[in-house]
Amino acid sequence: MGRIILGTGVCAEIPYYVDKFYVNLYSVEELCYLIVEKAEFLDEDILCRDLVKWLDEQCGLDQLAHTLYALLNQNGSVVAFAGTILEYVNLYPAETVAQTERIIRDNEGLDPNERGKAKADYMLQNRKYQSALKQYYALLAQIPETDGAFRAKIRHNMGVACAKLFRFEQAAGHFLAAYEEDRGEESLESHLAALRMCRGDADYIAYIAEHPDYHDASLKVERIINRADGQFEGTDENRMLFTLQVFKEEGNGMAEGSARYYQEIERLTAGLKESYREYVS
Repeated sequence: MGRIILGTGVCAEIPYYVDKFYVNLYSVEELCYLIVEKAEFLDEDILCRDLVKWLDEQCGLDQLAHTLYALLNQNGSVVAFAGTILEYVNLYPAETVAQTERIIRDNEGLDPNERGKAKADYMLQNRKYQSALKQYYALLAQIPETDGAFRAKIRHNMGVACAKLFRFEQAAGHFLAAYEEDRGEESLESHLAALRMCRGDADYIAYIAEHPDYHDASLKVERIINRADGQFEGTDENRMLFTLQVFKEEGNGMAEGSARYYQEIERLTAGLKESYREYVS
């Protein structure tokens, strides 16, 4: 049998929304889970009186809240704040708490730009592409031109975010800027792949002809695209579209087959549109 976990405090009627991680919390146990799982992303944002007030009023943890208020009044560290919560709730073994505190302490040594990039990278990983781009643009404006390696990382990830939003021309520009900063092959290949998605064959071939030093990278991109095409051919979506196309072209009731084709196309595109709206929100 699994270990029984006794709850601490009560389940909140009103959740606490952690804007940074896009999540609602309903209990102190969920807060502990967040601290442990996202330790590398925690910063001064967690030192929040609203969070302590929520623990007090919604979770019934007045004693814990009293201790945390004292820490805030004494300008306590993120490590002390998170560690106090974990030790009070006692949800995790001591070694997990110690490891979590170590991760937070190590990340406290990051400079503001590295912290900013970590936040943007988290948004990117969680498909908040528009928010990630805003963060990356703000960072780029304050990073000196001499720090080419760091700027290249930001530019590359901006390209990834734009590609995820199907803004392939913009993505190609960011990838190229990243490549020009650090000559990274991954950025060059991503640049060519983005161009391949947004330009016609003639324009793309002409571009490669104008840049003979990109030839080897372009061959690698073609192999990747051909492999991706082959993988899509085996998907359920492709098989369904092929079947519907047959219905449309060969009849199966003529108007009925054509109507079904467009209904299914609309269903598929509706799902894609909803995902896209989520990404840009």
